[in-house]
Amino acid sequence: MTAKQLLALVVTTTITFVALLLGGGYVYQTAPELLGISRQRGTDSLPVSVRVWEVELDRLERDKRELEQQCTLFRDSIGKLHTELSALRARLADVQQQLVIAQQQISHQQQRAQRDSLRLKNLAMVAEMYDRADPAEVAKILASAESSYAASVLRLMKRKTAAKVIEYLPKDKALAISLAVLDQP
Repeated sequence: MTAKQLLALVVTTTITFVALLLGGGYVYQTAPELLGISRQRGTDSLPVSVRVWEVELDRLERDKRELEQQCTLFRDSIGKLHTELSALRARLADVQQQLVIAQQQISHQQQRAQRDSLRLKNLAMVAEMYDRADPAEVAKILASAESSYAASVLRLMKRKTAAKVIEYLPKDKALAISLAVLDQP
């Protein structure tokens, strides 16, 4: 129930109560027998009624002040809730931004993994071809290649064939490729 709905309910209840009270007072003044009270002859009921209405008016004014205080408290609570909501919205925006960044990073990592997988597949195909080729010819090709590339290819070749290729490589290139093999994960 919102503060506006609560305020509307309190106002409606108060108005209904006052209307019933006024209606009851009217019936009391004009036809008290309807209320089960006998009519008193010769007495003036006006001073009693005025006192009853004054008491009721005081009570209604106290109720009104209490309702105004409650409305003020509700407004303060609503203000605090709006402040908290603003803070939560700002936090949500930060979290959403972090999520977008994380998704982008995941996407980049997946693309990198795909490229690495494709590269590894291609290297495996090259290694398979070199396994079938003459080791001396393969050594000539790998002698002019980068050490890291040559190391990757040799790692994927059959060990026996890779060992023969290394035998045909110049000693400094064979050492560089061997060291590159050690550096690879």
